[in-house]
Amino acid sequence: MTNEIYTVISFAPVQGFIEKSRKLRDLYGSSYLLSYLSWVICKAAEQHHCKVVSPALPNVTQGMPNQIIIEGNFTEEDAKSAFDTAWECVTQTCRDWIEKHVSGEYYWKRNWDLWTTHAWEFFWVKGESGESISDVRQRLNNKKYWRDWTGINWQGESSTLSGADAIAYPKLGQISDPRQYNYQQEKKDVTAFYNALSEKLGESFIKSVGLKVPDEKMSERSKEYGESFIDPDEELSVPELIKRLITHNVIADKLTERLKQAFGNNGVILKNLAQQINQLSEDLKPTRFTDLSRITNKKRTGEQIKQDKFWSGWFHGDGDKAAEYLKSLAKTDEEAKKTNEFSKEMRKWADDFKKLPETKTIANWRVVYAGGDDFLGVFYDRKNAVDCVNFFSRFKTDTWNEGIKSEEKKKITVSVGFVWAGPGVPQRDVLQHCRLAEKSAKSNGRDRIAFRVLFNNGNHLEWVCPWWLLEAGLLSSYRDREHNQEKPNWTHIYNDVAVLESRHVFDDKGSDDGGLDVALGLLEIYFPEHVDIIKNRNKQLHESDADLTTTKAGILGDRKSYYKENTEETDESKVKKALTNWIINLAKLGFHLCQESKQ
Repeated sequence: MTNEIYTVISFAPVQGFIEKSRKLRDLYGSSYLLSYLSWVICKAAEQHHCKVVSPALPNVTQGMPNQIIIEGNFTEEDAKSAFDTAWECVTQTCRDWIEKHVSGEYYWKRNWDLWTTHAWEFFWVKGESGESISDVRQRLNNKKYWRDWTGINWQGESSTLSGADAIAYPKLGQISDPRQYNYQQEKKDVTAFYNALSEKLGESFIKSVGLKVPDEKMSERSKEYGESFIDPDEELSVPELIKRLITHNVIADKLTERLKQAFGNNGVILKNLAQQINQLSEDLKPTRFTDLSRITNKKRTGEQIKQDKFWSGWFHGDGDKAAEYLKSLAKTDEEAKKTNEFSKEMRKWADDFKKLPETKTIANWRVVYAGGDDFLGVFYDRKNAVDCVNFFSRFKTDTWNEGIKSEEKKKITVSVGFVWAGPGVPQRDVLQHCRLAEKSAKSNGRDRIAFRVLFNNGNHLEWVCPWWLLEAGLLSSYRDREHNQEKPNWTHIYNDVAVLESRHVFDDKGSDDGGLDVALGLLEIYFPEHVDIIKNRNKQLHESDADLTTTKAGILGDRKSYYKENTEETDESKVKKALTNWIINLAKLGFHLCQESKQ
C-alpha cells in the first residue's frame, strides 16, 4: 500500500450552474467557467510542488472535471485562495466593464461582492498517510452532505431565467423604503439598462474586430450584434450575466489583463489560459456563431420577415459506474497510476470528441462540452432527426470505442439521453429533459441510449434501447407494408398502434399477456429480421452484477428491476408488460425520429 498523501478537491453547484441557461452561448460560458476554475486549482497545486493525478492532461483547459485528485499535501488555504482569486477576477472584470461603458448611477457593488464570495461551495479533504484515493474520495462525498451554503437575499424582482436570484441592474442593492416600491419604475429602469448594455456590447464588438460599418448604419448593426449577446428584453441575475459576458471578446481581453495582475505575468497559472479565453470568444463571435437556443432563419420579403423554426436534437452522455471502477483500483498497488491513466484516456477521448464536428461528416452539430466521460452536444438547423439517429446507431462502436481494439474495449460503458425538441420549448427545459433522458438510460439498465421526443406543449415520448441492438440495425431494418426500403413509411406501424391502443388491446385487462402477442405480431410484420432476437428471453434481461464491457446489456435492463416484491424471483407479468410498452414506444419514436419528411 502506498504511503503517499492524497488531497481531493471539488466545488458546487455544477449541473445547476449549467442548466440555468437561456442561450447556447450561456452553455458555452458556464461550461468554460467550470473548466477554468478546475484548471486554476490544478495549476496552483503544481506551483506548490504537488502532482495532479486526475484530471490528466491539465494543459487542455476546456472540459476539466470538477473533482481534482492531487498527490501531496495541497493545503485548503492555498487551494481556496487560488479558486477564490480566479472567480473574483471573472466577477470584477464583468462589473468593471459594465460600469465603465454603460452610464448610470450604480448601487450594486455589495451584491456583486456577495456573488464573488458566496457563489460556490468549496470542498477539500486531505487523506492520511497510507489512505487510498478511494477512501479520500468517499470522505469528500460524505463532506458534501454537510452543506454550508449562504443564500443571497434581495429587494425587487427576480431573474426571468431562473426566478431564483435578483435582476442585475444599476439600482440593485439600493436602500429604499419598501412601502415606496414602484414596480413600473423598476421595470423601466431594467429595460433601459439592458437596451443600453446590449447596444454597447454590439458596438464594442464592431470596434474590436475592425468591422467597416457606415455611421448611419452603426446603431442598427450595434443592436444586431448586441442581441447576439443579450436581448434587450432579458432580465438576468448576476451569475447569469457573467456567463453571457464571458463569451464577449472585449471581456476576455480584460480578464486576461486582470489575471496577469492577480497571478503574476510569468506565472504558470497563465500558461495557455489567455489563448483558451480568447478562443472561446472567437468561436462564439456573432459573425461566426449562430444563436442555437431557438434555431431560426430570418428571410426578408419586402416589409415582412419570414421566420423558419426548426427542431433540434440535444444529447447528454455519461460514463457508467466510473466511480465503481475507480474504487476497484484501491485494491491494487498502482491506484494513483491507474487512476491517472484512466483520466488520461477519458480526457483524450473527450478532446477528440469535441473536434469531431469539424470533420463535417454530419453538418450542423456542436459539442458544447466534453469533460472526460461527461458530454453535451446539439444537432441544429434540421428538418428531421434522421441524421441524428444514424449517428447514434453507430455511436458505441464508431465514437465511444473509436481506435480501441475489440479485445481491449473501454473500461466503462456509456449511457446517453437524446432529446428531439420542438422549437417552442425553452432551452432550460430541453436541458432538464436531456439530463432526465440520460438518467432514464441508466435506470433502465445502462449501456444504452434513451431517445426522447419533446413537444412544444411539454409532453414527451421515450424509447430506450441498448447499443448492441441499435447497432444491429434495428431501426434501419423497418419495413412498411409496401416493403419500401429507400424511404420506409413509419406511419403504417404508428397508425396500427394507435388503433390497437384505442381498442385497449394493450391494456392489462385486454388480454392475458397484456397484448404482448399482438405487439410481437407487429414486430413480425415490420421488423422481421429482429423479431427472434427480441423474443429471446436470454437477451431481454441481464444480471445486475454483469460486466457490460464484456456482456450484452438486456433489452429491458437488469433482472433485479423485475423481481417480485421481497424476492429474487422474476415477475413474468412485469417483464411481458415492459416488453409490450417497449415495442409500442419503438413504433411511436420511430415515426417521429426516422421519417425523412419535414417535421
